[in-house]
Amino acid sequence: MDRWNESRYYPYGNRRKRKINYKRLLLSLGFLCIISLMPMVCSSFFAIKDIKIIGNSSIPTEEILAAVDYYYGMNLLAVNEDQVKQALQATVPVKEVNVHYKLPHTLVLEVKEREIAAALNYLSGFALIDTQGIVVKLVSRLETYAIPVVTGFKVTDAKVAEKPEFEANEAHFEAMLELIDSAKPILNELSEINLAIDGNNNPSFYLYTLDGYQVFLDECDDKKITTLQELLADIRKRDVGKGLLDISHNTPIFKPFPSSDSRERR
Repeated sequence: MDRWNESRYYPYGNRRKRKINYKRLLLSLGFLCIISLMPMVCSSFFAIKDIKIIGNSSIPTEEILAAVDYYYGMNLLAVNEDQVKQALQATVPVKEVNVHYKLPHTLVLEVKEREIAAALNYLSGFALIDTQGIVVKLVSRLETYAIPVVTGFKVTDAKVAEKPEFEANEAHFEAMLELIDSAKPILNELSEINLAIDGNNNPSFYLYTLDGYQVFLDECDDKKITTLQELLADIRKRDVGKGLLDISHNTPIFKPFPSSDSRERR
């Protein structure tokens, strides 16, 4: 064979085998899967016929269902979890919502309710809030709730599942919520948490216990609450009478009330 023919035929006998592009293959398969599932997503095959609520205790199931009843008939595969959460939390005082589905027709909503931590005076009753300031319930009386009343705020509007609105001192509400959260270990011992504002608009806090002690915190932190528990236990043990416990500084001070000025709060 001459050189020309040799150069013509030689390369074909040594061609490299073509490599398979797995990434492109997987993308193609994924696209085909999406295309094949589209009719199922858009059809009524997985239409929601039942909505199951689990995890609620104080919130009636009917109240939760009323917030999401427009999901009946929607395809399960088209349900957006974030939209379901927003729809519920806009009107129902739930803290968390987990969305599941049980094929072929059941939407399952697992909820975690908000825990009531304190009460605000509102109209002729009370707005009950959690540690995030969300109104959980509106009630006329507090007999069945072992929670403190927060004073120093004038509530102008309160709606369930929303934060209340205030006439004044709204800027200090977040600081009050931080105090309530820090004071969780002793909330059931308190009758009142009072916000006091000085001439420079700086907040300070007073606590009143169910058994008649007054505590001046100034500002609050977790360390002060731990110190407060230990000091109150010691004062009660020594039976020195009711009084004002000032823990606003590094050195706590206890001042007994004059016998004629003994206080019983709520």
